[in-house]
Amino acid sequence: MREATEMPKHTFNPVLESAVDLTAYPVLTEEIGYPPSPVSRPPSGPQSPGSTGGGGLGLTVASAVSDVLGWKANAADPKGFLGALTQAFSLTEVEGHIESKWNQRTYTVQTDLAGGITGAQASLYTRAKDAQEQCLPLLDGLYPLNPDADPEYVKALREMAKSQIVEIVKQFAVVPPSILRVNTYFQILLGVTPANMKFTPNPTVDANPDTIAGTLGDLRDVYGIWFQKPAWQFGRLLKHEEIPGPPLSSLQNNPFSNSVDDEEDITNFRVISDYMTGLLQSWLANGQFFQLSEGKLPAFLGTQLILISRQFSVIVETVNEVRFTLDSVFIGPNERQQLLIQFKSGLPSMYLEDILREIESFVSDEGPRLIRDGGRIAIFNNLQPVMRTLITMIREARNPANIGLLPEGYRTPRVRNSMDDLRVQLEQLEILARQVSIPVPPPSQIG
Repeated sequence: MREATEMPKHTFNPVLESAVDLTAYPVLTEEIGYPPSPVSRPPSGPQSPGSTGGGGLGLTVASAVSDVLGWKANAADPKGFLGALTQAFSLTEVEGHIESKWNQRTYTVQTDLAGGITGAQASLYTRAKDAQEQCLPLLDGLYPLNPDADPEYVKALREMAKSQIVEIVKQFAVVPPSILRVNTYFQILLGVTPANMKFTPNPTVDANPDTIAGTLGDLRDVYGIWFQKPAWQFGRLLKHEEIPGPPLSSLQNNPFSNSVDDEEDITNFRVISDYMTGLLQSWLANGQFFQLSEGKLPAFLGTQLILISRQFSVIVETVNEVRFTLDSVFIGPNERQQLLIQFKSGLPSMYLEDILREIESFVSDEGPRLIRDGGRIAIFNNLQPVMRTLITMIREARNPANIGLLPEGYRTPRVRNSMDDLRVQLEQLEILARQVSIPVPPPSQIG
C-alpha cells in the first residue's frame, strides 16, 4: 500500500524571490539627469543664437532673478514672489518720487511655500554674517608683535582662521545646518573640546582672548598679541629660564606691546575673539532647534517649510519611481488605470493609478496650497489627517485583500520595495508637518 506523501510547504526566501524576479522580468534602464545636466530638462523649442543646452537664456534669467530675490522662482506661487520682492527691495519716498534700494540676501530659499530662514537660525545667521564682516578685515590688519614670528606661520594661521570663520557662516545659511561641521569648525577655531560642545540653555564658553586655544590661540601666540600671560608662559616666550620679580604664578603684561598702535593690534584680536566666542555661545544655546529627530521638537515654521517643500518634491519623484518599477514588470499605464486595489481596512477600493495620482496631486498642489493659505492650523486640521490616510492607503496597497487576483508582477520584490519607499517618504512628511502643527485655538472665555 502506497503511503501518501505530503507536499513540502513553500517558505518565503528573499534571495530566491529576487532571483526569480530578475529572471522573469527585465531590468529596464533610462537616461536620467538632474540639473544642471542637459538631459534633466530638454529644451522645448529652438534656442536663441549663442545659447547652450539646458534652457539657454531662460535658465540664465531665472538664475539671476533667484540671486536678486533670494528666492526660487515659481510661476505658480505669485504670493511667494511678492513676498520675496518686498523683502528684497525697500521703497522710500524722496522729494515726491519713490526710490528703491536692494537689500542683498546671501541665501536662496529653495521652497515653493514662501518659507525662509526664520527664528533661531535667522538670528544666528545674521549675527554670524556681521561677525564675518567685522572679523575678516581685522584679521587682514593684524601684524605680529613678536619679532621672532615666522612669516610663513603668520600667513598660514591668518588664512586658516579666515577660512574657518567663513565656513561657519556658510553653514548657518544652510537648512538644516550641519551640526557636525559647525561643531568641528568651532573646535578647530577655538580649541573647544567635544565634551564642551553640548546644547544647553545656559552654555559656558571660555571667552578670555588670552586663554582660548585652537587656531585663534595659535595665531595669538605666534603673533605675540596677547595682553597678559602667566609668568611661566611669559618666560618661555622670552626664552628665559628664570624671571626676576613677581612670583611665577602671577600674570605678566605683554613685553612686545610698546605703543598705542601695538595695543590696538592686541585690541583687534580681542574683538575677533569676542565675536567668535559669543557666536559659539549662541550656537550652543540654540542647538536644540537644529537637531534632526523623528520626535516632536520645537521648530520655526519658516525654516521648517523649506524641509517640507523638499519632501514634497521627494514624494513626487518616488511616485514616478513606483510607476517606473511597475512598467518593468509589464504593468503599464493603461493596465494601472484598470487594476483594482481592495483595501483590508475597509477603505473604498481604488484603481492603482488613481492611488498614485491622488498622492502626487496632494503633495504637488493641494498640500502646498493648504499650508500657504492656512499655516500651522491647516497643517494640523487638513494636512496631517490626509497624510495619515495616504500612508494607510499605500501600506495596504502593497499587500491588498485581492492580492491573489493581481498580476504576478505586482507581487515581485521590486514592486513591494518601491511601495515601501513611498510609504517611508510619506511618513517622513507627516513627521515634519507634526513638528510645526497646532490645533485651532479655543474661543476666548468672556465674562
